Amino acid sequence: MNNNKPILAITTILFETVFIAIILITIGYLPNIEPLKAVLPFANLVIVLLSGFAVISIRQVEQYSRQIIEAQLLKEHLNNIEDLVNSFNSQRHEHTRHIQTVQAMLYLDEVEQARDYLDGVAEQYWEIQDLVFVGNPALTALVNSKRKLAETKNINFDFAVKCDIKEMAIPPWDLCSIIGNLVDNALEASLKGSQPRRVSLEIKYDNSHYGIYVYNTGPKIPKQQENLLFAPGFSTSGSAGRGFGLYIVKRLVGKYGGTIRIVTHPRTTFIISFPDRRRINDQASVMENSLPFRAKSAN
Repeated sequence: MNNNKPILAITTILFETVFIAIILITIGYLPNIEPLKAVLPFANLVIVLLSGFAVISIRQVEQYSRQIIEAQLLKEHLNNIEDLVNSFNSQRHEHTRHIQTVQAMLYLDEVEQARDYLDGVAEQYWEIQDLVFVGNPALTALVNSKRKLAETKNINFDFAVKCDIKEMAIPPWDLCSIIGNLVDNALEASLKGSQPRRVSLEIKYDNSHYGIYVYNTGPKIPKQQENLLFAPGFSTSGSAGRGFGLYIVKRLVGKYGGTIRIVTHPRTTFIISFPDRRRINDQASVMENSLPFRAKSAN
């Protein structure tokens, strides 16, 4: 049924256009419009109803499109987590096999062969040792997968998490959507810049706020495009089907009472700030609990 929403919206707009065209053509061909005066109120009512229905249909299509995009992003994040889990499971299986092999070599007094074997195994584990854990499984999978993606594009990607992610009152899937879209946008922008290409992600806590900073060395964003970046469907690359990532970011940031701004000097930086909602709630709770005490004291 959802697949019919775009067709319904287009059909409504076309029907409204045809209806208005028929009225205009009729007025143009009639020498006297007096006979039409009786039906004009009805025609106006039909046009208003069709316009309202068209607006509702368009909004439903927009909402449906957002749901599809968010589902795709969530699927991507889940795939990242699945890859990380599979990597750990395979490594655990390999650990057992390698330990048994080395144990057998040592029982046979093949110490030199055991040492060479361990050296070879150690080289295979450099990749898993390079994984950076950020205190959240979903975000760990996301940032490490983005780092691998950046390597394939010859982009230096570094990230630092300087606070406890678990204290942020934001579900992992929404947090990953925000950070994932910002990093994807930064990687794409840095490809348009000169070498060395660099993207940085920093998450920290300061002054009762959580801050997310995403830097890139791509071209500066023109001032006239800054507000357009967060509009649905707007893309600097001009590619069809693009331009919803930053729109989703802004919507999710607003959902959790945050703000987002862009700094273009000396490098393009997206800065997101979230209030510490737990601390605000705690303060409100303390104030609420203190009111009866004050009232009682006053008496």
